[in-house]
Amino acid sequence: MPWRLASRQTDAAAPTRWGSSEGGDPAADGGGGGGVEARSVRCECCGMAEECTPTYIGRVRERFQGKWVCGLCAEAVKERQAREPALGVGGAVAAHAAMCERFNSTVRLNPKLSLASSMRDIARKSSMRRTSRRNSINGGGGGGG
Repeated sequence: MPWRLASRQTDAAAPTRWGSSEGGDPAADGGGGGGVEARSVRCECCGMAEECTPTYIGRVRERFQGKWVCGLCAEAVKERQAREPALGVGGAVAAHAAMCERFNSTVRLNPKLSLASSMRDIARKSSMRRTSRRNSINGGGGGGG
């Protein structure tokens, strides 16, 4: 499937036709010898756009409470649900979409600043672990906050 990052505006690309010779899946797309019309759709989490058949789009939206979610984000949502079952599908999609929004607004705009921030967070966590270990060895109790 062709992948591209969509702009925030809707893609007005002309639909393409998939036939069995172009690699489409006739069984999954309603079968038949004629071509199946593909539409461009944008992931509501990461903004990635891909061309899919209306049947496939419908199945994905049905699974994710009306939202189109690309395959990569769908896997992330499944993992989130496995870690936090009480979250449900809608909550997992919303949490992943928020994470993608943070990524797109920071890392993509300024990768160097994001790297520095990540390194600072790693150093902070490492320092907290060392302080916590030192306190537990010395019998000081609680962790370093």
